[in-house]
Amino acid sequence: LTAAMETRGGEHVAQRVIRAKGLVWLATRRSHWQMGMASLAGSSFSIHFGGLWDAALASGIGPLKEDAPYGDRRTELVVIGQDMDHAAVTKALEACIVNDDELAHYDTTTNEELSAYLESLPRDELKDPNRSAEEISVLMKRYNAEVVAPKKKGTQVVTSKPKSIMDLSAHSCIAEFEALSGVSGARVAHFKIHQYMRYAHLFPALASGFVKKFEVSLDVADKQTSLLASKTTDTSLSKYILSDLCTGDKVELEWRQIRVETDSASDDERYVIIEQVITLCKLDAKQEAALLEKWPEPQIMIRKP
Repeated sequence: LTAAMETRGGEHVAQRVIRAKGLVWLATRRSHWQMGMASLAGSSFSIHFGGLWDAALASGIGPLKEDAPYGDRRTELVVIGQDMDHAAVTKALEACIVNDDELAHYDTTTNEELSAYLESLPRDELKDPNRSAEEISVLMKRYNAEVVAPKKKGTQVVTSKPKSIMDLSAHSCIAEFEALSGVSGARVAHFKIHQYMRYAHLFPALASGFVKKFEVSLDVADKQTSLLASKTTDTSLSKYILSDLCTGDKVELEWRQIRVETDSASDDERYVIIEQVITLCKLDAKQEAALLEKWPEPQIMIRKP
C-alpha cells in the first residue's frame, strides 16, 4: 500500500484521503492466522493483528469450499476523503493485490511449511537418485509409523511411562467450563475456548492448530499426569474439576499436544498423540480482565522448518 501511494499518481490519491480503516489479509505467515486491522489517519498508517480467522481454527467452520479455498480470509477497507477520484483510489488499492507468483509463494509458505512440512520430507528424500530401494523403504516405514499412523488415530491417552515425547503444539487460553458428560468410568469435562493468549505451532505435520473446544477425560487424566509431569499439586485434576468448577465458570487453561513413543512392538501402535493439561485455574472477573489486558491479542510462535 505504501509503495502504491508513493508513485506520482498514488501520492495525488493519498492527498485526498482523510481516513481509512478496516480488515486486511496480508500475504504473510502471521496474517494467515490472524486478522490484520488497518488504520490510516492523516499521514499516520498502522496495521495491528487481532482475532483469529475462522479458517485458522482447526474445528472452525468445517471444510473450506472449493470456491472459497482461503475461508473467511479477506480484505475489507473503508476509505474516506474529500473530492476523491474513486477510479484512482481503486487503481491504487488494486496495485497492492498480490500477483499469481506472489500468491503461489504464499500458498507454498503457509501450506507446505506450516501444514505439511514433515509430509514433504519423504517426497524430497525419494527424489534423491543416490538412494537405494532399501533406503527408501526404511524412510517410508519410519514416516508411516511416526506421522501417518498417529494422525489417523487422533487424540489418545497413555497408561504407561512413554519411551520418548515430542511437543507438537502448546495452547494458553481463557476458557469456559461447559459441562460434564458420561458416567463413572467414562466422564468427560467440556471446555469452550473464549480467547487464545498464546499458541506455539511446533511440529507442523501433526500440530492441531487453534481449537474452539477442549475436553478432559477425568478417569484417565490423573494417571496420565502422574506419568508425564515432573511436579503436581496436592489436588488432582479430576478432583479440582469435580469439586471446584461449575457450569459457566471462566478458567485459565494451558495444555500441550504431545506425540509419545510407547513400548509397543507394532509400528502402527508405537506412536500416539495425547493432550496434557498444564494449568487449570478458575478466574474471577478481575483476574480475567487482567489476563485480557496482558494478552489483548494472541501471541503465535511458528517453528521455521
